[in-house]
Amino acid sequence: MLNKLFTNEFLQDTDVQDFKKGDLLIQEGAASNETMYFILNGTCSVFKKQGETPVLINQLKTGDFFGEIALISNQPRTATVQVESDSAKLLLFSKKKFIQQTVSNPVLMFSILKAAIARFLRADVNFENTIKSIPNMKPDLIIKLNQNHVKLVNIKALNYIHSLPILNLGKNLKIYSETKDANPHMYFILRGNISLLKEHHGKNVEVATLELGHFFGETSFISDTPYTHSAITKSDDVKLVQLDKVAFLKIVNLHPEFLLNNLKNTIWKLINTEKATFNLKSRIVKEPPQATTDLKVYKKSDYIIKEGDASNETMYFILEGAFAVLKNRGETVEEVNVLKSGDFFGELSLISSQPRTASIQVKSDSGKLLLFSKEKFIQKTKESPGLMFSILKATVARLMRAESSIDKIIKSLPELDPAMATRLNESRIDNINVFNYVHNLHSRILLKGDRIYAEGEKSDGAMYFIYEGTIAVIKKYHRRNMKITTYEKGDFFGETSLITDSPRNQTLITASEKAKVVKIDKDILMKIVHISPGFLFSLLRTVIWKLIIAEKALFKLNMKVDDIYEKKS
Repeated sequence: MLNKLFTNEFLQDTDVQDFKKGDLLIQEGAASNETMYFILNGTCSVFKKQGETPVLINQLKTGDFFGEIALISNQPRTATVQVESDSAKLLLFSKKKFIQQTVSNPVLMFSILKAAIARFLRADVNFENTIKSIPNMKPDLIIKLNQNHVKLVNIKALNYIHSLPILNLGKNLKIYSETKDANPHMYFILRGNISLLKEHHGKNVEVATLELGHFFGETSFISDTPYTHSAITKSDDVKLVQLDKVAFLKIVNLHPEFLLNNLKNTIWKLINTEKATFNLKSRIVKEPPQATTDLKVYKKSDYIIKEGDASNETMYFILEGAFAVLKNRGETVEEVNVLKSGDFFGELSLISSQPRTASIQVKSDSGKLLLFSKEKFIQKTKESPGLMFSILKATVARLMRAESSIDKIIKSLPELDPAMATRLNESRIDNINVFNYVHNLHSRILLKGDRIYAEGEKSDGAMYFIYEGTIAVIKKYHRRNMKITTYEKGDFFGETSLITDSPRNQTLITASEKAKVVKIDKDILMKIVHISPGFLFSLLRTVIWKLIIAEKALFKLNMKVDDIYEKKS
């Protein structure tokens, strides 16, 4: 962590400030003070306005940074940052302060650059996964994002570089390849041109041409991660110098602005990559596939499905309009719910062939639906994983609402049985074959009684799969810890953390003598989905299975509540 490098002597000479909970550090729309912030201790919340309402978009913790745009632009602040923890200690950097500290503490500044590159690489992976979901996308955006490169013109630094061993290369020689492990060097061009290539939908695309005075390979060199592109000599007579960390820091010593220029370049890439990814994902979600086979428009009073009809193994997502859910009550038909844009129905057909349990009728003047069979879901996952993930998010959100309602009912009435919340083992369908997907991922060995996470604990943004053993699910009801169910080999849990940073709503403890679990965050999930689109469908099926059980439990609890109040009255 960065804060381990901050000695007391260093902190006395720098702009370190203490803040308390609720303090505003920067405010959206305010003029830039050309200052960037590093969090030494504490957590901060990031808000952006939607209309006039501030919406929480991120949480930053020790080692993170913000306000980075101020180092490359004097535009107004783009978000509000507020201290979330009881206290926080921050390191403030202006351009002038950064250069001063580069002279006195280059190793620390190198570590700050490394932290910035790590954040850029996370953004770059997200961007790569997004563009892979758009088959007809041209490489223009990728080329734009690879145009900024650091060029050295300082005489002292150039003289030093010229004193180092020189590599003489001919045309079309590959210096390194995309995705290969980095060697402990970056490169400086003394003569000739270098092509940087990136793989895009099966083809190598030239994203940049570098010339005399340019560096390349610095991202992987500093972060010690695989190369994000390939580098090939483009001209006949190419002269390069390899720079290791000692040489890099020597250049920094001769020309302190060199480190700042690398940081500014990284920040430029980070900001534009995050912006490009956000715009692409927004487009994916707003523009669902237009194939006539899976997108249908209906008019008022049209029936989509009827109660008692045989299942057509199709699930429906509402893109536009309102739809009435109707149930037969003997001689009458009763409207029991109204579904709107973003809702879904028919989900039972993805896990069971039983007849339809309700009728769905268009209530608004018109309605637009997205139809999904298993085959269609997997096909669309290949084309648009971002859209399919948003469908999974909508399903998980509905599961969370059901589980939240169950908790409220049980906690309000001591005489209710908490175990009614989720009896998963009574209705377990074929679950995800976890072994097909996670056998290469790092697994954690747990012993009986080991806790994975606790109710009320901050989310780590990950879900878990059980590779071996059993895990007990515990909830606190009426000041007592109650076991409400047990997860077993092949089950997953914690999926709500993929879509929300809300605290964990259950405690998970190892029930068997030994268990093995695999942790999967959103980035790993999307990598698995890219390789095996069927995984997302399996995940959706299992979430739907949990949802159906939870909603049945909620219905039974409501009936029991009515019965209790009837007896009391």
